[in-house]
Amino acid sequence: MDLPEDTTDAMALAAYEAMINVVTHAYPAQADGPLELSAELRGSEVDVTVADRGRWQPPAADPGPLHGRGLPLIRALSERAEIAPGPQGTTVRMRWPVPAAARRYRREAAAAR
Repeated sequence: MDLPEDTTDAMALAAYEAMINVVTHAYPAQADGPLELSAELRGSEVDVTVADRGRWQPPAADPGPLHGRGLPLIRALSERAEIAPGPQGTTVRMRWPVPAAARRYRREAAAAR
């Protein structure tokens, strides 16, 4: 699928931010844990999901100068972002629209096979 560069850049940066949050916050210091990344085309939208099996840590009231920008950035870069903390870990779902031209290109490529 041929998505606009600004869309793929936004997807990459938002997914990176979500993955950094997993590495930085989901697990106790020096502990390893899973990080799951997936992307799925759903009709006229692309969903990107980042999930962990760690513990949710609410954002600090005063995160300091180097923290606290990840979730607002994810929300700004995506059309829709859902952060779902739970007892089994946290899932971040981000969504972007797929332009009609890219959907048409995908259908034509599939028909040519």
